[in-house]
Amino acid sequence: MNDLLTYALVGLAIIAGLILGWFYMQTYTVSGYVMNFNGQPINNAEIVFGGNYSSVYTNDQGYWVKSGLKGKVVVGVVMTGWRFTPPITVNENRSNVDFFGIQQRVMTIFPVGQKPRDILIDPQNGKGYVTVSGENSVDVFDLNNYNILSKISVGMTPWGIVLDKNNGKIYVSNFGGNTITVIDEKSDKVVSNIKVGNEPLGIAIDEKTDMIYVANNLDNTVSVIDGKTNKVLETVNVGRSPSDIVVNEKDNIIYITNSGNDTVSVLNGATSMVMNTLKVGMNPAAITINPENGMVYVLNIYEGTISVIDGFNVIKTIDLKKGVDNIAFDPLVNAIYVTDSNDNALIFINAQTGSIVKKLSVGTKPFGIAIGPNDEIYISNYGNSTISVIN
Repeated sequence: MNDLLTYALVGLAIIAGLILGWFYMQTYTVSGYVMNFNGQPINNAEIVFGGNYSSVYTNDQGYWVKSGLKGKVVVGVVMTGWRFTPPITVNENRSNVDFFGIQQRVMTIFPVGQKPRDILIDPQNGKGYVTVSGENSVDVFDLNNYNILSKISVGMTPWGIVLDKNNGKIYVSNFGGNTITVIDEKSDKVVSNIKVGNEPLGIAIDEKTDMIYVANNLDNTVSVIDGKTNKVLETVNVGRSPSDIVVNEKDNIIYITNSGNDTVSVLNGATSMVMNTLKVGMNPAAITINPENGMVYVLNIYEGTISVIDGFNVIKTIDLKKGVDNIAFDPLVNAIYVTDSNDNALIFINAQTGSIVKKLSVGTKPFGIAIGPNDEIYISNYGNSTISVIN
């Protein structure tokens, strides 16, 4: 009797498992439309799915469809220059997974000090920072109302600025003073100055290793600073006139643009040795990175192009125009932003296709680019001493 009961229970368990497996193996299809808030269709919007599902794109009517989904899947939409209603979770056949979008535009412009350069956004403390090269200072502004909270005196001709979340310190490269000013994030007070090479420009941090890297333009070197001690550990020779730096934290690799000889030096973060030197376009003055896949984008300002680097290889060149100055990557929408000082505009580029989506007028001679916690874009306008906020 016990054996019969055991066999029956095992049989029921097998049947239940088969039913459950059949349920989870069943696929379903979802579809919908992407429109603006006036009900007009948005063509070529990318529909993205959680898991390992490939994207699909909307047609001329804003319609999209995706088959072969299993279980719960999060569905969203991204498109350079647009913001959309939140993602939707699906787990069965649906034909009404619709999204509505609005184009980004300049929401406000507020004044800062003379000749603003780089921007840092600190959402945890609700503050933004901009290096003011014409006043040898850093302006601190409120992210809610954009009022200037304080003005911090730093070294001569401040340029780049980064935040070390490990120690709560902000680092400012002073191009004219050959120093790095260290500011306490909480008090906005200067706590120290670090001597580096001549004419420091670009600055970047590896938050995993707590190392800060500074491009010394006149010396053709990079200073490596330990964020734990604020001491220069070593100085590394790179190409001619290094100007900007990004860090691939996943692989502990540092990329440095050398504007004097049209190359990018690739540095091993573990050994501080140059692993490779890549030839790019003319006068590579700015650089950015996709933190998710490590793709690097180098802005060659003399010829107006972007060199796309995957690891140690230049895989593509995106043609723009002369007059471009700075570059940033927005991982939320897979977009590249480039400031255009000739047209006083921000260029929106689809990173996947390399195509220009649109240009948006900002202030005079735009330069610095930063992305806020709600994916708003901050642009420092060097020519008229303002910051444009795009949302």
